[in-house]
Amino acid sequence: MKQRLITLLATFTLMIGFVAVPVSSAYAAVTVDEAIDGATAKMLADGFISSDWEALAIARSNTPASKELRQDYYDSIVSSISHSSYFSATDYERTIIGLVSIGADPTNISEATQRNNLVDDLYHMDVANSGTNGIIYGILALQTKDYEVPADAVFSIQDLIDKLISLQKVSGGWALFGSASDIDITGMAMTALAKYKDMPEVAAALDRSVDYLSTVQLESGGFKGWSNENSNSLSQAIMGLTMTGNDPTGPRFTKNFNAIDALMTYRTDDGGFKWLLTDAGSNSMALDQAAYTLAQYKAFLNGRASIYDFVNNPVPQLNETPVDPDPEVTDPEVTDPETTEPEVTNPDPGVTEPETTNPEKEKTPDPTPTKKPTVVEPVAVKESDKPANLIKAPISNTAENTKSDEINNFPKTGESSEFGIFTALLGTSIVLIGLIVWYENKKKQTAKA
Repeated sequence: MKQRLITLLATFTLMIGFVAVPVSSAYAAVTVDEAIDGATAKMLADGFISSDWEALAIARSNTPASKELRQDYYDSIVSSISHSSYFSATDYERTIIGLVSIGADPTNISEATQRNNLVDDLYHMDVANSGTNGIIYGILALQTKDYEVPADAVFSIQDLIDKLISLQKVSGGWALFGSASDIDITGMAMTALAKYKDMPEVAAALDRSVDYLSTVQLESGGFKGWSNENSNSLSQAIMGLTMTGNDPTGPRFTKNFNAIDALMTYRTDDGGFKWLLTDAGSNSMALDQAAYTLAQYKAFLNGRASIYDFVNNPVPQLNETPVDPDPEVTDPEVTDPETTEPEVTNPDPGVTEPETTNPEKEKTPDPTPTKKPTVVEPVAVKESDKPANLIKAPISNTAENTKSDEINNFPKTGESSEFGIFTALLGTSIVLIGLIVWYENKKKQTAKA
């Protein structure tokens, strides 16, 4: 009897050990930076940029695309807007995001035969009534830069904000259509509204959406969208959370696993991401969304702004404006400081010269400067040259993030929960075995007595 009980307990312990093994080996061995690098390599494996969302993901990666690849994608956009007979509001909005991501100017597409200024064209469309998607993409596209608003614009950013808030469901989320909230659209709406969270009505709407996401999160740490638990819905939920200052690994978004743990289980060995866990290989849309979501998560950890903010976080530009020297300006005469008498500007020490100001410098800077910020073209980093910089998920669920110079470690799947369960069960099993042995010995001693 004793032997049989010991055997059963040992078998049970081994089974628990197998269950506690991390879910994804592709996740367990990588950091956030490595996951981003792997995703970028996967996206560029075909040698071209295939979509506006891929352009965004690559632009916010650790190694943006070369100028040649970005120029090729620009040429494809020029061809598309020149020859397409119809462009919807969302077409304009996605293209604006794609152009800004490759370092092009959506307000000056001189090579196109039509639609040379996409921002101006968009402002003359009825975006506020173009559907939830059109409103969300419109807000995101127009916040990429400080664009000039036409005097005869059909709508304002405030109009879009008000309309989007009015579309929020009772449950706290948003939907593409129908009365039930949808995870994908909810995350996207939160992403669009995040920049305006200092407005009381926006803050209240975002609070309701955060509560909604926390309530519907699955025990796996993921989310179900369109009747399936999938990585796309999860990516958009994480985008909405990080953009609004909520930690996707904090207590509110940790069930059996947290949201980042759940996303990384979709990662494939070749750097891609699946749509469903049961898929055999990666999916291009899932890859794009996971890649820019991880970039936004990294920005969240480091206290940086939105990945849609190309003013404070510019990217390499396709066409830098060269600065030509003025031929009328000659080099100043070089004088010997030891033989040159200093110029006396105020001979009377009792009289103070009034400070001369330049009225041009006192003006508020133009929010849309004609000269684009100069950004050094990135150089690809070899794996052997990379420092072992890791990224650590925040410990607490705080809305305020501070910059840190510390090296951060990215959490591994099951590092806390599965190992703790395994250790506890193993210890319990050992105690039970000890009690059984003690009990059998006690019976023998009683029988002898």
